[in-house]
Amino acid sequence: MEITKKSFSEWFKSHNAQIAGNAMRVQWTALLENNNPFFSEDELWHLSPDIAVEGLIFALQRKPKLIKPALDLLQKRLSAAQALPFCLWSQLMNFASFWVENPDDKILIRDFVAKQHFDAQELNHMIDSALRCVDRMPEWQGSALTWIMLATPDAKFGSVIQRFLTEWGRLDECSNSLVFAAFDRILPEWAPLMIGALTNVPGAYRYDLSKYLFKKYFDNQPEEMTKAIIKCFDKDSDVDLQQKLLDGIFNFLNLKERKVELSTALVFVDGIKGFLINHWAENCFKFGNFWDKFYDAPEIFDIVRRALKNDDNFVLFKKGSEDKLAKLKTPMHMLCYLPVVNRVDLCLLLLRAVFRAQGETKDLACRILLEKEDSLQFDERFENILPKLEEILRFSYPISYEMKLFVSAITNALVKYGAKIQNFELLYDFVKSKELNVPAMEERYDKEIEALLRQRSYEKEVLDYLQKH
Repeated sequence: MEITKKSFSEWFKSHNAQIAGNAMRVQWTALLENNNPFFSEDELWHLSPDIAVEGLIFALQRKPKLIKPALDLLQKRLSAAQALPFCLWSQLMNFASFWVENPDDKILIRDFVAKQHFDAQELNHMIDSALRCVDRMPEWQGSALTWIMLATPDAKFGSVIQRFLTEWGRLDECSNSLVFAAFDRILPEWAPLMIGALTNVPGAYRYDLSKYLFKKYFDNQPEEMTKAIIKCFDKDSDVDLQQKLLDGIFNFLNLKERKVELSTALVFVDGIKGFLINHWAENCFKFGNFWDKFYDAPEIFDIVRRALKNDDNFVLFKKGSEDKLAKLKTPMHMLCYLPVVNRVDLCLLLLRAVFRAQGETKDLACRILLEKEDSLQFDERFENILPKLEEILRFSYPISYEMKLFVSAITNALVKYGAKIQNFELLYDFVKSKELNVPAMEERYDKEIEALLRQRSYEKEVLDYLQKH
């Protein structure tokens, strides 16, 4: 086979990438060794810049001794104000990081690349390359930090960092420090997107970075940041790391000077409710302080209640704190601070605890109901609540003194303050059959009682007659 300049020109254009790359490698090697190359440096660059860069790197991989001559050649070209393909710089970074073994050669390449000047778009590409190379070659860290500080903090810069986290996702100490620096430069609206991208990053780094973003950009968009960090929180099954992140979030949100809207608080509690229930003892102090910040908002309690699936799970909760100083030893203790006098559903929940729970939980429910029984006021219609009362009493047979006392108080409040009862007979029979004390029934429905008793007396008289004949 005849080897000529024409042959190489055809090989450079080959559809076979191996042929094109190796042909370029051979010519670069000959040029750097002064071994009768067919092409000059100018010709190689102008034939195909991309293939020229690839072939040059290939030549240096094969013969590392050519690194210094190659850098001298490239510097000479730059000094003559002759441009080099931009892709050369990222290729050199990758080559030095993953292929070069000699530490001195690594530094030679690093210094050569570091002294170059790049425009805004080029800086983004260099930052992307540095993020992928710096853990393999920490010597890039200083240059990369400089590039990050010089980069324009716009959408293009943000997309570079987001894409790196999403596609690469592998962080070590050096790349982690670069990402921290980059997060200081992003547009605030990119912060939730960055937390979303961090779900692809190993646990320890993910939590530190997401927590940093959450704290730094929370005030700009609290709900969006909260939604994003919850997704990050849910990503891992490592309970220790989840707890570490949750501690950090609570510490941040519980700061006295930190303003948090209730809508944001609801998003947060709803997002962590499963973990909170499963690790109540570890979190009850910080959760209690957080709830204080919203003046014991019932909406937050309602989320916790729903998280337990049903009211039996709520009153029989077994994962409470043993610390006597805990304000919220169990979710049941939240009822001490809620407006139970105006919510019949909460009184029914307490009533369920009286007959289902034991020990401290039962005592707590009794104490709350005793304190509130004289001030209960409910808007609900008695007929709507009756099935729930009957269910509780049905499963608490025989009916204890406490149950009669509390059911009487609840029924009395429904009768006294609720909508007018349509089916008075239901009320009367319920009160009398359970031997309840409901003064409001006589006060509000004395005429109905009189009419019902007359009707029943008449019906009894009729039945007595019919049964005798």
